[in-house]
Amino acid sequence: MRPVKLIMSAFGSYAGRTEIDFTEIPNGLFLITGDTGAGKTTIFDAITYALYDRTSGGTRDGNMMRSQYADEGTDTYVEYTFIYQKKQYKILRNPEYMRLGKRKYADGSLRYVKETPKVELTLPDGSVFKGKKRETDQKIVEITGLDADQFTQISMIAQGEFLKLLLAESKERKKIFSRIFQTRFYYRIQEELKKQAVQLYVKLEQNLQEMKLEMARTEYPVCEKGKETELSRKWKEVSGQDIPDRDRISEILKEIIGQGSRLEKACKKEADGAQVLLEDKNRLLKEAELLDQLFDSYGQVLSHLKEKTAEKAKYELMKEQIQSGKSAERVRTEEKRYLEEEKRLTELKTQDHSLQKKLQECRQLLQELTEDQKEAVKEKTEKEIVLTEKKVRIQDAILQYESINKKQETLNKLAEEIKKYLNHARIIKEKNEILQNKNEEIIKFLKQHEDTEICINECRNKKQQTEEKMRQYKELDRQENRKEQLKEDCERAKKEAECEQKNYEHAWVEYEMKYQKFLKEQAGILALTLEAGQPCPVCGSREHPQITLLSDEAPTQAEVESAKEERDRKEKTRDIKVAAFRECLAGYQAAQEICQTLQMNIKDAPEDGVKTNWKKIMQNLGQTFAETEEQLKQLEQISEKCKALKKNQEQIAEQSLELERKERETDQCLTESKLVYTKVQAEYQTAKEKLPYETIEEAEKHLVQTVGALEQLRKNYETVTRRLTEMQNKEKELEGRSKTVKASALQSQKEAEKKKLRYEQVMKAQGFADEESYHRKCMKETELEEAERWTEAYQRELQELEANRKLLEQQLKGKERKDIAQIKQEMKEASEVLEQIRREYMRLHNINEKNREIRDNLRRNFEKNSGLQNQYEIIGNLSKTANGNLSGSAKLDFETYIQRQYFRQIIRAANKRLIRMTSGEFILQCRDVEKLGSQGQAGLELDVYHMATDTIRDVKTLSGGESFMAALSMALGLSDIVQNTAGAIHLDTMFIDEGFGSLDDASRDQAIRVLNDLADKDRLVGIISHVNELKEQIDHKLVVKKTDKGSSVSWSV
Repeated sequence: MRPVKLIMSAFGSYAGRTEIDFTEIPNGLFLITGDTGAGKTTIFDAITYALYDRTSGGTRDGNMMRSQYADEGTDTYVEYTFIYQKKQYKILRNPEYMRLGKRKYADGSLRYVKETPKVELTLPDGSVFKGKKRETDQKIVEITGLDADQFTQISMIAQGEFLKLLLAESKERKKIFSRIFQTRFYYRIQEELKKQAVQLYVKLEQNLQEMKLEMARTEYPVCEKGKETELSRKWKEVSGQDIPDRDRISEILKEIIGQGSRLEKACKKEADGAQVLLEDKNRLLKEAELLDQLFDSYGQVLSHLKEKTAEKAKYELMKEQIQSGKSAERVRTEEKRYLEEEKRLTELKTQDHSLQKKLQECRQLLQELTEDQKEAVKEKTEKEIVLTEKKVRIQDAILQYESINKKQETLNKLAEEIKKYLNHARIIKEKNEILQNKNEEIIKFLKQHEDTEICINECRNKKQQTEEKMRQYKELDRQENRKEQLKEDCERAKKEAECEQKNYEHAWVEYEMKYQKFLKEQAGILALTLEAGQPCPVCGSREHPQITLLSDEAPTQAEVESAKEERDRKEKTRDIKVAAFRECLAGYQAAQEICQTLQMNIKDAPEDGVKTNWKKIMQNLGQTFAETEEQLKQLEQISEKCKALKKNQEQIAEQSLELERKERETDQCLTESKLVYTKVQAEYQTAKEKLPYETIEEAEKHLVQTVGALEQLRKNYETVTRRLTEMQNKEKELEGRSKTVKASALQSQKEAEKKKLRYEQVMKAQGFADEESYHRKCMKETELEEAERWTEAYQRELQELEANRKLLEQQLKGKERKDIAQIKQEMKEASEVLEQIRREYMRLHNINEKNREIRDNLRRNFEKNSGLQNQYEIIGNLSKTANGNLSGSAKLDFETYIQRQYFRQIIRAANKRLIRMTSGEFILQCRDVEKLGSQGQAGLELDVYHMATDTIRDVKTLSGGESFMAALSMALGLSDIVQNTAGAIHLDTMFIDEGFGSLDDASRDQAIRVLNDLADKDRLVGIISHVNELKEQIDHKLVVKKTDKGSSVSWSV
């Protein structure tokens, strides 16, 4: 990236519009010089702000850069034009600041408005990049290939940045490299491996607990004496192991299941035998109950036969009555036919008498109607002509009235139209007034909320920042809780290790005491074997004046060996606890580093690290977030309302134009309607004076009366004629019916005489002397049917009882009743035995099923455990390696290892220039792995190697001038490595701010030579310094001057 032009307006110490044209310096080294506070660093700030919306040092953001010297009407912005890979780009950016508004308040006072931050990127083809502010910022990073942190480290090195990288602790250097080389990816790999390892370990523990729970569910079947105790002892032994023995568990469980199966089969066989016995008892019970029922049925049959024999006399009498009743029934049929014919003859005679009477009345009325018809014909002929002429005259008059009425209707319609147009004009006027009032209210509302969009952007930025902070604090709180838990685990492991150390020391002292006592007592044991005059096996003396005596407290060799074993066991336990403590400590240190990293990444985080402060901050952030969200919601509602009101304004304007058009149309229609109304009204008055009747209603009334009179004449004539015709037809009908009735009556009389004769003959044939004896023997039909049903039922029941008696006597021949109660008791006892056996069988069956289920579950658990164990060994070792916890290897985590490779490359690139600056006096080197400190805080230490003395010392021991040369070399080396790493990045320009004042003349000359070599024909190197000697050594200078009205710049070539 090569700068072309920089324009600053009301930015920093530059009050007005200040332009710097970098094309004045085609290439090489140039100096930016001026007094302290003149505004040299502000040039760097302007370039960094234009690119990344922040200043070069990072201590000031763009919102703080509004010039205090600028006029209120001057806009604040930075315009930066640069060339990258032979393509020219231009960035125009302004911060958020308060400016003088274009309009004043109602009282004439000045009005200030907030200018929202904006950025505009012009591409090489002259088009403006279309996107929001964040998208534009991202596009700039894509073009340059550097983010703000990388840019300020390698291209624009601000004040203080030199020594930051050189003198930083390993922890701080790790953070710098994490931002520049984006190595957080490797840290996430570490955390992911650690997370997976923990998850696998938890799954292994859960699977182990599941196996123990399954083993605890195992039940032992009741078996022969002693066997159950032996099985349960074996099972409790294997199930109580910390790591279950799969083969041993399977073997014992197989034995338990096999024994249960044998007992289950035996119990099943016993249950089958008991079932057969119960079925036999049940069969005997059913036979006894059936026999008992047969004896009861035989007694009932005999009792019913006795009752039927007593009713035999009644049966014979009932049969005789049925015979007489049937004979009388045959006579009754003929009697009924005779009586029905007599009744029909009577009805025909009555009907003939009625018809003769009606015929006489009809003939009298027919004579009267003939006279009435003659009168009606005469009246119709006389009046019909007069009424018809009157009707024609009235109809002609009505036609004239209809013409007048149409004119009246036209006048009424015209009056309604005039009224309607007047009403429309009034409504249009009212609507227009309402629209104007609405428009004034909208203008007032929009004026009150014209800064809403600015406030919305502020709220959104604030909400986003607050939300990000909340997320960071939440993660920090989670990691802190994890760290506290690890700390407790560390303390507990430490106490256990210290306790085991004391136990080991006690066991060691105990063993040493016993061993020493044992050695001392060897002389006493030897003294027991000495004899007077015999040589001592040790010294050879034959005299033994003072023999060592055995002590009562002397330990035996077995006790000494036991104490030694106890010491060794305590030592082994201590080593295990110490290893556990070291592992906990490593985890705690890693968690502590994570927390420190998170806290460092949180802007404005409290330095005390007190968790209660975080909680309070999180509460405040949550409240701020809620308040901001609510404020944003209200502002967005106002914004939406403003948009809707603006649309309403457009609609109101359209509606106003439409109302004006309608008003003109209404006025024109009103004028036309009034003219037509005047013309029609005159025609109506002229025609009305010529009418014979006052109103059309009166004419219609006379017409109705005339038409009614004509209709009444016609109706009277038609009524008389119709009644005469009807009466003539009725006379003919009555005469025909009378003839028919008389013929039917004569025929009925002959039939009645024949049926009477037949009735008397049948009565004598059935044995009845006269009608009185016949009527005595008559029975009602229902009585006869009831009697027949009773006799038939009696005969049928008697026959069935006799048949049942014979059948039962045959079935019970030679048989006796059995004791049913005794059989039921025996059956009950057999059922209880069977139920008891079944319960035992089900108990054994359930135990066996449960144990088989446990066997299958344990098989799956063991298979699962094997897979999890293999995964845990792989992932666990990877996690320990990546997090620097693997024993026997360097304590470096994965991210530090990667950063160390970058660090070595940076040092090699830096030493190429440092050797020239120091004339080969010393170089920089990365500290060896064997000399590193604790894990998580080491790996990126920097030392100084003196070539002359062959010694190594810490880089912090360098003097001021040496530190500047080393720091400059490191900055240049970092720039080389970042360019090589990023690939497509081309840095054509570098700016260096201060540091040369600490060098002597020779060192400064060496540094300038190095920078001159760096600033070849295609690269610019700018130095900001107030050192006077540099003005003589560098030809091209950008001079910055400070005045009361702000800063100014000029080139000096």
